[in-house]
Amino acid sequence: MYYKQNYERWTLEDKMELISNSLISLDVDLDSKEALVEKLADLLEENSRLNDRERYIHDVFERENIISTCVGDMIVIPHAITEGVKAASLLYIRLKEPIDWNDADQAKYILGIAVPADNVDNQHLMILSSVAKKLLDDTIKNKLFTSTSKEEILAALLD
Repeated sequence: MYYKQNYERWTLEDKMELISNSLISLDVDLDSKEALVEKLADLLEENSRLNDRERYIHDVFERENIISTCVGDMIVIPHAITEGVKAASLLYIRLKEPIDWNDADQAKYILGIAVPADNVDNQHLMILSSVAKKLLDDTIKNKLFTSTSKEEILAALLD
């Protein structure tokens, strides 16, 4: 409950520091997990949120090697707490076609989480728990799956 309570106390401005329209990319044509993680790094880099691109990519794959971040319904939540990131970020990518994520799962809807290594106020768990809670809401999931509006997706993720 501690993390949930703290996240719910964040202001809209605090949440908007995590995600913006420029961290959302819809109907992207990628063909592999590697290409997807590169795309996450591209978005972070374009938004001046990376210290070290290669460190970020390495740490995302290291985390993925521990246990798959696939949560069902072709949703994956690749994430890392890493020296490679300078600002906590939430990203959303929707692919045109699913890609193989691991031996058993495919991915089409990606919610990436990137948190600096100092993980101030345990941002990583606050963001992860907020995303998990949103994914329990079928209305929000439907917007993530079908909306053509970055603004509508942003609003769903910020609400």
